[in-house]
Amino acid sequence: MYSLALRMAWASLARRPARSFLVVLMICVSLWGLLLMQGIYDGMTEQMIANAIRSDSGQLSLFGRGYRLDPSLDKLIGGKETENTREKFRNLLDSDPRVRSWVKRLRQNGLVATAHYSRNTEIYGVDLDREDRHGRLKSYLVQGEYDFGNRSKGAIIGFKLAEKLQVKIGKKIILSAQDINSDVTSIALRITGIFKTNNLGLDENALFIDLERARTFLGVEQGVSQISIMLHDDQQLASLQQDLQHALPNLDVLRWDELYPALMQSRVMMKGFSLVISIMIFGVAGLGIFGVMLVSVLERMREFGIMLAIGTAFSQVRIIILAEALFMGLTGLLAGMVCGGLSLVYFKIYGLDLTMFSEAFEEFGMDAITYAIIRPDYFVTAFVAVVLATFVSVYFPLRLLRRAKPVEIINAV
Repeated sequence: MYSLALRMAWASLARRPARSFLVVLMICVSLWGLLLMQGIYDGMTEQMIANAIRSDSGQLSLFGRGYRLDPSLDKLIGGKETENTREKFRNLLDSDPRVRSWVKRLRQNGLVATAHYSRNTEIYGVDLDREDRHGRLKSYLVQGEYDFGNRSKGAIIGFKLAEKLQVKIGKKIILSAQDINSDVTSIALRITGIFKTNNLGLDENALFIDLERARTFLGVEQGVSQISIMLHDDQQLASLQQDLQHALPNLDVLRWDELYPALMQSRVMMKGFSLVISIMIFGVAGLGIFGVMLVSVLERMREFGIMLAIGTAFSQVRIIILAEALFMGLTGLLAGMVCGGLSLVYFKIYGLDLTMFSEAFEEFGMDAITYAIIRPDYFVTAFVAVVLATFVSVYFPLRLLRRAKPVEIINAV
């Protein structure tokens, strides 16, 4: 019974190849566009998150209690502890197998000035070698050298801050800030490098100087403002945060999504946007199948009426109609998955180059070249949606045929 129904369904589609092909093409193109859009949009979001994690927060960040609300130098990590306590703290991070790397940073708000311009800045005292191993900071350098120069009198600044100050490599700047005794202190530096992270907070405000020079500049003998931690496995993030908070109750242990809630919100918004677009696209695909099947049933009412009149069970007729719809839906699904999957692989390797819109992307902290992401749930969702759209699209034609009486159908046509 099933083999005969399938052959009849195939023969019916073959009688109208142009109509069947257009439906398959519509499903294929819709699915192709959906998969590509999901992969590119998710890639944009994940690149923004990766930039923030690599360049600033890490997957976990440690701060002195209350530092986030009042970022002063009297709330440093390890500022008042003994050497034994600081050694114990270092061993805690070095011995934990979940920790891939960690770096110390000394931060302070300040003012950077040239002969003509001045801007607020966020001063970061860092160890460049450890920063590069930690988050590949050197890869963000766009001009100059990844070095603080002779006697560590250099500075590396964000490209937007450099534009505001109108400075280039080798230019002299004056850096002023309050030291640990609340006295204003200044230091003369030269620009040795300019970086671009697409992390707006850093690109517009950050200025990196040598960690030891920052200690001398700010009068800080011990302690740091922030410790950034990278893990081997994202899945261990929650457990490490809990363990560190228990071992270090006097510190604030924060995940990246707690430091950058807007980025986490953008990921949620992208998922909602993808869901809405998916519903729209598969709604269109379902309407396409519905239109074709409705016309097909109406054109063949006499044929179906004769089949029912001579004793063919309605279940067999239903199988024929469902098989026609599934042939079109699954063929379009397979073609769309192949086209969409190949496109995602290409853009995952080579990226989508949108450098012509780079200035607009920079305003939102996005990379001009976006690399797609491929996730299995894209294809699972597409499969489920196409199958559901197919079954829903044949419901009304089948109901119409079910209510009709075979003799009236034959006489009316």
